[in-house]
Amino acid sequence: MFKVVFKTAVKAIIGIAILALIVFGVLSLGFPSTMAGLCENTGNFYMAAGYASLSYTYTGDVNDLNRCFADNVQAKNDGDIVRFGEKLVQDEKFGEVCETNSKTVTTENGKVFIDYKQFVYGNIACAKYRLGDKDEAVSAAKTAMDGVENFPKNNAVAYLSLQVIESGDKGTAEKLLAEMEKFKPAEDETGYYNTLKSELQKVGGEEL
Repeated sequence: MFKVVFKTAVKAIIGIAILALIVFGVLSLGFPSTMAGLCENTGNFYMAAGYASLSYTYTGDVNDLNRCFADNVQAKNDGDIVRFGEKLVQDEKFGEVCETNSKTVTTENGKVFIDYKQFVYGNIACAKYRLGDKDEAVSAAKTAMDGVENFPKNNAVAYLSLQVIESGDKGTAEKLLAEMEKFKPAEDETGYYNTLKSELQKVGGEEL
């Protein structure tokens, strides 16, 4: 009697497991956007990025592409940050994405405006830098700042500068210092600009 009950229970468990796998497969292939959201909510950005990528393959929608890029930033997948980031900035609707996602956030130091164009290019630059493409990293940061005369906080050059300062890379620090000389910070940006420049000078070996 026990063996019959045991075998029945095992079969039921196996059946439930198979059904769960089928449901999971259907959701994964049929509703990747929903699965991406579930993964994002649980902090699993590595899987979220995969689902967002699949969703973008289905739709070709720039918002899915942007989601894929953002999830890869969270997952710290440098190769895919560059891959999807470059697709994003080349998309004809990139300007619309930036307009939608640029926002002011409240931090412990007060309110800070996040320019999404700078965020995207800054992360592309940092990812390229970590992959060893230092010149390409500097080029990406410079591209983001084309047409910008002042030095807003959280710009792409600043993103890359922080990465270079952390790495203690003298050669790239010198290149970024030369780039920073092209900007004229607004009055409320001067402290931010000077602090960043001072830290780069320490890495670059220049006298303060």
